[in-house]
Amino acid sequence: MGIKYLNEIISDHFRQEATTDAWDSWGCNDYLEHLIRSVEWYHFYDIVELIGQEVKKSEQRASESVFSPNEAIRGSASVQDFGFNTYVESINALFADENIGWRLGKNGVVERESPKELSDRIEEIEETLTDKFEPAREHYRKAIRFANARPLDPENSIKEVVSAVESVGRILYPKANTLGDVVKQMRNDQLWPKQLVSVIEKFYGYACSEPAVRHGGSASSRVLLDDAEFCLHVGAALIRYMKAYSVRRP
Repeated sequence: MGIKYLNEIISDHFRQEATTDAWDSWGCNDYLEHLIRSVEWYHFYDIVELIGQEVKKSEQRASESVFSPNEAIRGSASVQDFGFNTYVESINALFADENIGWRLGKNGVVERESPKELSDRIEEIEETLTDKFEPAREHYRKAIRFANARPLDPENSIKEVVSAVESVGRILYPKANTLGDVVKQMRNDQLWPKQLVSVIEKFYGYACSEPAVRHGGSASSRVLLDDAEFCLHVGAALIRYMKAYSVRRP
């Protein structure tokens, strides 16, 4: 995969018309550097993913070659030296050296590095929100996607995780229209500990009162990624709690 080819696919991806320098043997390397530096910072990760896809294709072609893997790639280097796994390791080493909180996954997608506890909780919630809880699952998936968006979108992440909790609550209490209504019915239900119902109420109250989350505000957003991650943890815990407690209903 040569530099001129990279200039071609990156230019096509961003719908930019390449100059003659892109195909010039002397100037193509400088052109590639200029091309990468000229995009918005968050598009750099698009380039990382794009090249990763091409490395995968190249690796596949090498494995299907009538030649041996070493012969399929010119020179003494092997597929392992330039394969996708090596690419992932190299990219992630670069990110780690630069203290960048993103990692290229084995699926070829750049994602934010998350604590293992949160990653495990996310996977568990997605697996349990099935059947009648499928709408809540969709909200939860959106919350994860917004938390990993480029650029980051913590406001929408919080909105969606609160909507996921709201969806579970409305399934448990079909007459409720909002999470606030759910809280009221939970207070009237002898099943739930009242102090813990207050946690859900405050969680909902934060999302409703924080500018740019659920309602428009007169002040600019002050939401941070840390807020979104905290809400993801809380939302996951509340969903598990509400589902588990609901089976005790008479």
